[in-house]
Amino acid sequence: MVDEDAAKQLELAETERLRHIAGRMARLGGWRVDLNPTRLSWSPETAEIHEEAPDTSPSVERGLSYYAPEHQPTIKRVFLECAENGRPFDEVLQLVTAKGNRIWVRSIGEAVRDDTGAIVAVEGAFQDISHLVAMRDETNALSRRLSQTLESISDSFFLLDKNWRFSFLNSRAEHLLGRKRGELEGKNIWHEFPQAVGSRFETSYREALRDGHAVRFQEYFPPLQAWFDVDAHPTPEGLAVYFRDASRRRQAEEDVRISNERFLLVAQATNDVIWDWNLVDRTLWWNENFKTLFGYDPADVEPGPESWMNRIHPDDAERVIDSIHAVIDSAETTWVSEYRFMHSDGHALSIVDRGSVIRDESGSAIRMVGSMLDVSSQRDLASRLRQAQKLEAIGQLTGGIAHDFNNLLTVILGNAELLCDVLESGQQPRLLAEMISTAAERGAELTSRLLAFGRKQPLQPSLLDLCSLVSRMEAMLARTLGEHIEIKVAGPVELWAVEIDPTLMESAILNLAINARDAMTDGGSLTIELANTTFDVQQAAAEDVAPGQYVAVTVSDTGHGIAPDVLPNVFEPFFTTKEVGKGSGLGLSMVYGFVKQSGGHIRLRSEVGHGTSVGLYFPRSRKLIAPSSEDAVGEKPVGGSELILVVEDDALVRDHLSGVL
Repeated sequence: MVDEDAAKQLELAETERLRHIAGRMARLGGWRVDLNPTRLSWSPETAEIHEEAPDTSPSVERGLSYYAPEHQPTIKRVFLECAENGRPFDEVLQLVTAKGNRIWVRSIGEAVRDDTGAIVAVEGAFQDISHLVAMRDETNALSRRLSQTLESISDSFFLLDKNWRFSFLNSRAEHLLGRKRGELEGKNIWHEFPQAVGSRFETSYREALRDGHAVRFQEYFPPLQAWFDVDAHPTPEGLAVYFRDASRRRQAEEDVRISNERFLLVAQATNDVIWDWNLVDRTLWWNENFKTLFGYDPADVEPGPESWMNRIHPDDAERVIDSIHAVIDSAETTWVSEYRFMHSDGHALSIVDRGSVIRDESGSAIRMVGSMLDVSSQRDLASRLRQAQKLEAIGQLTGGIAHDFNNLLTVILGNAELLCDVLESGQQPRLLAEMISTAAERGAELTSRLLAFGRKQPLQPSLLDLCSLVSRMEAMLARTLGEHIEIKVAGPVELWAVEIDPTLMESAILNLAINARDAMTDGGSLTIELANTTFDVQQAAAEDVAPGQYVAVTVSDTGHGIAPDVLPNVFEPFFTTKEVGKGSGLGLSMVYGFVKQSGGHIRLRSEVGHGTSVGLYFPRSRKLIAPSSEDAVGEKPVGGSELILVVEDDALVRDHLSGVL
């Protein structure tokens, strides 16, 4: 009998130990309030929840005072109702522990009666449920964010459970279906839309739910008189359906077929990088265009806003980040900024970025959705257009000045030559006249180059085979450039003819060759390539040239190249990077003016350390080049008593010519 009692005592002790372990693990304890006399008893687990010592035995008033001030009226009320009327209670309340920590607890109580039925005590359970409340709040927040996301997407959207009942619809779905969500949620889709029974809507939805894979289709729904694009995706709870009105798109497809080019431009304009920034948990989502446009795989970049901030050009980062935070911290809902964003290969793209802020009921920003548009080509074209306009203005100015200055030089040079004819050779006056003549000739050469840049130099175009012209120049170029530079010439078997001034063409090639020589002081190679080429409408727009067929002459070297900050200025008159006395800065200006005056196009590309390439493009001539023939030898004309008419708008030049005649 003793052994049996000892075994029961051990069993009770083990049970009590397990109960304590379970209570401690579950943060669950017990309590009891005896009413006569009034006395509060706690289990050790309850004391631990209050962050008190295990043997703490507070008064009833002290026990109630642990509850948060806003919850004390509730606990006092339900406790008195239980003590007086026997009404049990089960409340979730917040209390402040002995260490000042606020926690959520579940307090359960019921009356204890004696044999006569009188209430003698109130006892119950006490559990710390802070983690459960936190999980509930997190679930609610997630549900709210999901709802906001589904409301903000461009598609109409609804959810069906496995019994084909609506469980959620966004506002776009309400609009397209013509029904309020309150009318549909909880209702069977086939009962509410009987016309869809037996249609592709039903067969596809059932297929998706049965086979567990997404379906996508386009179908017409007669009751709504609309075509719909539909994406249906199985979920653990049923089916998620995205749909959009495709009626306009089907009509637009015919317009797109007629104007494919317009469609391509629109498609490019809408091919944006889309981003979704959750401001609550600091995560940033990118669509796949993030890789297409910038070269970054969304799966490989940082999960937060650093994936964006760390790739803004350093010179723009502070301005852009400050501007977006200013919008987030204010009551505004839209943000727009233009800045440079770094591509994965290291070059910068010009970006126009637009974002919309989503706020909660209190006005706090919780999410931001936006798109990034690459405008690099537009900005580059605008920059080149400004440069072309600048060169045009400089050309008009220098051309006008050079024309007037040339008239003055004509008079100076003519009179200096007359003085040389009448003055005795070797004498000081004759030497002075020769110096005047030499200076005037150099001035005339300078004004000739300025006139070439200003496109006001008289041209003497003729039908040319540029292959033959370049071949005739090879020997001269070899002597000019020196043995340390290798010359290569390449061209097609049949090069189209052009109609340009051959003398100025030779001068242009020579100027480019000399520039190349000066860039290859340690030797290198000069390549002259000739080719037939065509600019289509899109290419012509990008190059700012008329579309059509052209003959291209490209002069390339392997020299030191031109720095990027210098490139925009190379065609300006008197601009040079050479040392003083080694270049007038008019060579490329003359080439530019000659090409433009000939109706052509010039393109210069250079990379520091890898050389420079200058392409000259001249319009193709449809005329045929006649075979060359020996010039006929005729008799020299014999003068007589002819009358010569002198026509000149400048009085000094006119008087000089009349005097010479």
